[in-house]
Amino acid sequence: MSQLLIWRPELGKWVSCPADQITWLDRSLLSGNRDLTLHRPPRCAGLRYVHHQWELFSRDTTHEVYLAPHEDETPLDHQAVQLAARHVLPVAPAQHYETLPVVLENGAWLVSVGTWVLPLRLEAPARRGTQPAAPHGSEQPPTQEERVRVARRGSPPRPEAAADVRAWFDRNGTARMAMALHYQEYILGLPAPQPVPMMEVAIALDLSGEGAVSDYKKLLQDFIWAERGHPRQLAEFLLANGLLTRADLELARKTAVANERSGKSELTRQRLQYLKKK
Repeated sequence: MSQLLIWRPELGKWVSCPADQITWLDRSLLSGNRDLTLHRPPRCAGLRYVHHQWELFSRDTTHEVYLAPHEDETPLDHQAVQLAARHVLPVAPAQHYETLPVVLENGAWLVSVGTWVLPLRLEAPARRGTQPAAPHGSEQPPTQEERVRVARRGSPPRPEAAADVRAWFDRNGTARMAMALHYQEYILGLPAPQPVPMMEVAIALDLSGEGAVSDYKKLLQDFIWAERGHPRQLAEFLLANGLLTRADLELARKTAVANERSGKSELTRQRLQYLKKK
């Protein structure tokens, strides 16, 4: 198991985070209880070990949480961390909800909450000798499809991806609402969230069909990774960068209710069912 360490300046040393409990990035840990704008558990950010990996999550209803690689030239300054941030956890939508977590990768990191910065270090487990060789002839070379899938899973987003998506959403309010409805369980922080079926989204927002939602997702992947094949990472990126919020979901729901009351949703449902039968 990887070991997660946090720097405790008052102790002058690294301290290991226990895997069987949450390490809360609360008022006490970050500021020694000096900054009263910071929250106490469970209304703050935290670190936890779940599904055999460490992740950063946030229930903070006031502060965004920034995560940046800790390079040698990066000072322990919250503005520098925000500029260099690879992930941004938006403000939690409500007291009992939390943002989509970010899985930590091995290496040195800086977390910024408000004006406070906390260094982290995630260390890979030490190897216990060489793994036994596979029986001769049992290992097959990876297929082209497998190589592409692995490459896509590890592909980082484009540096300007968040800004490009935000600008596109500003010009395409319907697309933003469609994505908010499609990923509403993620926005609400529900356990084991699943996307809402695209057909339901199309009916609720009076779209041309579920293909419209699919096209939005493809365009977003092109913006973010300059390639497709990242459907599972799409919701994580949109929420981690504050591109979909609870306010977007509320607007989408209001639009859906208005369409239902006016009869638009029923007409869309009949039209799509007719096209499906054809």
